[in-house]
Amino acid sequence: MKKLSTIICIFLVFSIGCSQRHFITLDPHVPVTLGNFGQSKAVGLKVVDARPSNIIARWTGRFSFRKFTVSPDSDLTDTMRRKVSEGLSRTGFHPKRIEKESTRTLRVEILRLKSVYREKLPTLDVRTEVLMRAHCNNRENRYSATYADRKRLNSVPPSTFPNERLINDTLSEVLRTMFS
Repeated sequence: MKKLSTIICIFLVFSIGCSQRHFITLDPHVPVTLGNFGQSKAVGLKVVDARPSNIIARWTGRFSFRKFTVSPDSDLTDTMRRKVSEGLSRTGFHPKRIEKESTRTLRVEILRLKSVYREKLPTLDVRTEVLMRAHCNNRENRYSATYADRKRLNSVPPSTFPNERLINDTLSEVLRTMFS
């Protein structure tokens, strides 16, 4: 009986020690060239996170012995509002927060931001996916489109943990297609 309780204690210590929460910094590049397309017109901007959870990835190794989660270190809506605002400014618009109904609005919904890990000993395959929808309104016209991008890294050593760069690259590509 004493041997069994010792084994259980050792298992609990190792399983707790192998659970980790990783926080990543989301700072995608905004690949937008300077221009005066917007002619300094004001645009109301709203960014909404429609995801059910703030967690980007959950991974559990074999036998549930190792596991981790990946989450952003700051509020995703604030980060994306800053980046979309930067893109609008570069194209000649003057972004502002939507306080009341405006004549020109851009509403961006973050529908999916997720990473998936697949273990192939001794390496990992990492797949990242971003899905966002933009709704534009002005007095006469309405426009809505969904933008997505996927990136994949194969045979990655687990010690490198390339998730932050891969997610930022995927977000940058979605911003590029949204502004083009």
